[in-house]
Amino acid sequence: MSSTINLILTEDSEAGKAGELVKVRPGFARNFLLPKGLAVVADVFNMKVFEAKKALIEEQAQKRKENAEAAKDKIGEDAVVSISAKAGESGKLFGAITKEKIAAAVSESFSLALSKENITINEAIKALGQHKAKISLGSKIETEVTIKVEREE
Repeated sequence: MSSTINLILTEDSEAGKAGELVKVRPGFARNFLLPKGLAVVADVFNMKVFEAKKALIEEQAQKRKENAEAAKDKIGEDAVVSISAKAGESGKLFGAITKEKIAAAVSESFSLALSKENITINEAIKALGQHKAKISLGSKIETEVTIKVEREE
């Protein structure tokens, strides 16, 4: 078994920039890059296709990066998103604020298309107050928003 696999990156990732030919460990390729569509195996067929589409792949990657930067600018610094939830007298929520709810609230507030995979929170949000969440916008561009959890009336 070989200790590395040759891949062609289709998007920017930890392994490199879109359009590069890289050597990675088989587990990284099998478990991360290939299932997420970030790379294709560099076989003879894919190399020919890649050479023909190299400029297009790099152009698409640049466009995705520009879109991610525009989304970050749209969200801006110190962004606050409010979410209403049912809570007890002590301020403890009757359910947790999930990544899905955060993604929906941020998407609605800033007119962006986000999913729960774009959201990172340090711990489950189970109380009223302000909490931080990281948002991955693609192309290694991230921003942080404050989630303001308010009592639902």
